[in-house]
Amino acid sequence: MTVIYPLLYMLGGLVVGRFIPSARTGLSAILTRILIPFVIAYNLLTYQAGTALLAIFCFIFCGVLFLLGQVFWRDKLRSLTFSYLNIGWLGLPLAIAIFGDAASRIIIAAYIGGSVFGNIACVLAMQDEASGRDMIRNTVSSPPVLAVFSGLLLHMSPFDLADASWLAVAYELAKQLMTIAGMCTLGIWLYCSKMTLASLRAAVPVSLLRAGLGAMIVGMFVWGCSELGIELIASNVAVLFILPLLPPAANTVVLETYYRGTGRSAQAIASGTLVSLVLLSLFAAAVLLLRP
Repeated sequence: MTVIYPLLYMLGGLVVGRFIPSARTGLSAILTRILIPFVIAYNLLTYQAGTALLAIFCFIFCGVLFLLGQVFWRDKLRSLTFSYLNIGWLGLPLAIAIFGDAASRIIIAAYIGGSVFGNIACVLAMQDEASGRDMIRNTVSSPPVLAVFSGLLLHMSPFDLADASWLAVAYELAKQLMTIAGMCTLGIWLYCSKMTLASLRAAVPVSLLRAGLGAMIVGMFVWGCSELGIELIASNVAVLFILPLLPPAANTVVLETYYRGTGRSAQAIASGTLVSLVLLSLFAAAVLLLRP
């Protein structure tokens, strides 16, 4: 039943988009600057073996998709929508709904790698005239990257914050709020983005291509980890296969608007999200039906 909640939050976002479309700005700011960085920092504070490996894999996973996108289209913005995925706002709540809270560790680790990739790739792709120093500064000062540094510093500090009960309570609350705010924001973007039948048709082959190529990359990673006897990966194989089915990150159009003053990616994000929701629904149904 919990798999329905994220979709209900998204439907709520569609209603909000009808009456208060400007709410997406505040929700995006709360997500980007407070909730998601806190969740990242807490997970690094309570670091468990394997988190770094998953973050690095997801960074490489997105990077390979970006390079493949450049081969196919030679368009940096289009390559971004092909490779920078909605892991935090959509992947996390759906993974928890399908596989339980234990899946959050896998998806959050993937989100750290995806966020670092997304911020670097967006800065590089959308600031053609920016200096290398500016690109590095904008990347390092982005909330997800600052959260990574903060979490690592807290993990190495002499203070025993990892066992603090109030932080654990705050973490559980932040995860719930992130799901609600993220899916609601996604619903607002879906309502406000002008989709056409042509854009939906164009999104289908792109989503299927990403699903196919991404599944092969994930499959190779799983095989390698299996050969090396990495139990964390072997016991969460199905969770990882959510990644290739995810849609483009809504944050792409936010960064595009900031750096270029355009919103060309909004239509591709909205259309890709609808197609991905169908693929993810089929995936969730298959997992739930096959579960013993």
